[in-house]
Order: sequence, then structure tokens, then C-alpha cells
Amino acid sequence: MQYDPKEIAKDMIQEHGFDGALSAAIEGAMDAQRAGDNYSLSVWREVKAIIRKQISDRAA
Repeated sequence: MQYDPKEIAKDMIQEHGFDGALSAAIEGAMDAQRAGDNYSLSVWREVKAIIRKQISDRAA
């Protein structure tokens, strides 16, 4: 199953706000790392990058 990091990031921001979404994405990445799930880990890395960019763009 393929996941779309852009959609995941968008949904998480809508549900949790920017800071909450980033915290949830970090937790998701840590869970994937502990489970040894490299695909999910790569998706979460992309989600975190998208959220961080949106936070940065808002601050500019």
C-alpha cells in the first residue's frame, strides 16, 4: 500500500494544528523505526519535512 505524504501532512495539520501535527509525525517516525518498518519511516520523514516547510513558510 502506498501513502501520500502530502495528504497525510495536510490531514494531520487540519486535525492537530502545525505543532501537534509535527509532534504526531515525530512519534509516528519513532514507532516505525522501533518496528523496523523502513517504508513507513520514509513516509514519516517526508511528512515531517512537509510540515516543517509549512511552519517555516508561515513564519516568513
